Amino acid sequence: MVNDEQGKNVVKGIVLVMGVIILILVSALIVGSLVNSSAFQTTLSGSVVNETLTNVTNITSSTFAIDSTYANAACSLSSLVNATDGVSVAAGNYTFTSSTCSLILTSASQYIGEALNTTYTWTSVENSIGGINTTWVGEQFGLFVTALLGFLAVIGVIIAIVWLIAYLKPLFSEKEGMGSLTGN
Repeated sequence: MVNDEQGKNVVKGIVLVMGVIILILVSALIVGSLVNSSAFQTTLSGSVVNETLTNVTNITSSTFAIDSTYANAACSLSSLVNATDGVSVAAGNYTFTSSTCSLILTSASQYIGEALNTTYTWTSVENSIGGINTTWVGEQFGLFVTALLGFLAVIGVIIAIVWLIAYLKPLFSEKEGMGSLTGN
C-alpha cells in the first residue's frame, strides 16, 4: 500500500497550493478595491477657443477634438459661430450633447455643410496616478488571476490523477494487492 510519507506529502502539497490560491485571491480583492478607489481619480479640465468643425451636417454628428484625447470628457459649449463670416449660430440650428462633446445641425439649419468654430470648456475624470492608468492595471491583474487559477486547476487535476494512480497501483499487484486475498 501507499506509505504514510507519500500521503503526508500530498496533503502538504494541497495545503501549499490552497494557501497560494487564497493569497492570490486576497491580493486580487485588495488591488481591485484600490484601483477603483476615488483616491486614484483625477479630474482634468480645460477650455478650447475657436476649434473648427468642417462640413457640419444634419446627418452625422460632429465630435469635438478633445474626445480623441479624453474619450470620457464632458463639454460645455460657450459659443458656436460660422467660420466664414463670424455670425453666431442660434441654438435652434443645432443639438448639442455635452456627454459626448458633439453637435449635429437640425434639418432646417442654414449652416449645413459650413465650417463652424466652437468655443467650449471640458472636464474629464480619469482613473490614474502618476501617469499610470489604474483601470487598465486592474483589468490586466484580473486577467492574470483568471489565467493563474485556470493553470492551478489543471495542475491540481494532474496531481490528483498521479496520486490516484499511485494509490490504486498497489491494489492490483500480486504481492500486496487483492490477488493475495484469493490465496494464489
